[in-house]
Amino acid sequence: MNYRWIIIENSLKDKNVLDKYKVLSETTFAEGTDRESRMLKVEVPEDEAPSLADLLEEKIIYPYYTHLYHEDPNKSQLIVVFSEKKFLLGKDDFSKAVEYGLANSVTEEEMQINPLDVSEETW
Repeated sequence: MNYRWIIIENSLKDKNVLDKYKVLSETTFAEGTDRESRMLKVEVPEDEAPSLADLLEEKIIYPYYTHLYHEDPNKSQLIVVFSEKKFLLGKDDFSKAVEYGLANSVTEEEMQINPLDVSEETW
């Protein structure tokens, strides 16, 4: 099984990290503005998720964050990564990561972690 990685493309200092993985879907937001970007859903092999999370601690721009969650609905693994801070949590309780984000310049609107069962995903 794999992880799903949700990332805003413009949050990365070096977008080359994306080249290694398969993009499953994308959505564009803030179109026509200087903040236009793509939100990507990326497939990451299970054995590569921990090392990718370590790398992302260095590659993500403050105050952005990213998260990875296990595709298997029976596995609760969720990894939330900020610049220089990583949380290993369960899909059902990620409040510590949300609290950290809100205390570090991420707005409530931007602090959206939603690790769905992959059968329920719509994008």
